[in-house]
Amino acid sequence: MIYSSTHRGFTLLIAIILSSVILSLALALLDVAYKQIVLASTAKHSQYAFYAADGALECILYYDQKYDAFGTNPYGYDTISCNSQVIPFTSSGSSPKFTEITIPCAEGGDSEQARVEIYKGYDEAPPTRIYANGYSSCNPDDSRRLERGVRVVY
Repeated sequence: MIYSSTHRGFTLLIAIILSSVILSLALALLDVAYKQIVLASTAKHSQYAFYAADGALECILYYDQKYDAFGTNPYGYDTISCNSQVIPFTSSGSSPKFTEITIPCAEGGDSEQARVEIYKGYDEAPPTRIYANGYSSCNPDDSRRLERGVRVVY
């Protein structure tokens, strides 16, 4: 007896369709996982930038509140010490005063970890405004480098 089947290769077709569906689901899950990794990395870099700005701001507030280093400067400060680094600064003339301080990276080099601007004695109330911007990495050419800022007025 000879059997002739018109359904030859049907199992192969089902296997190919099932394999492509599983492959599509795997690629979709891989895409979601990759986006989650990128999002988590961005959040981590954002925290680094915020902490750099906050650390610089705390250092500046300490010297401003304890020694008035950026106002009348009765102690004659021209350097401050932040994060075990001695940082020179100069203020603009008399009142109102503007001071810009660059906090260098701990690794050294010309790059900056944070930048702080201090405005004192301006006519607007409140008389003291401090803006601190921190960066997530010390490489200015890094495409994923983030900047976060903190502002204090009093």
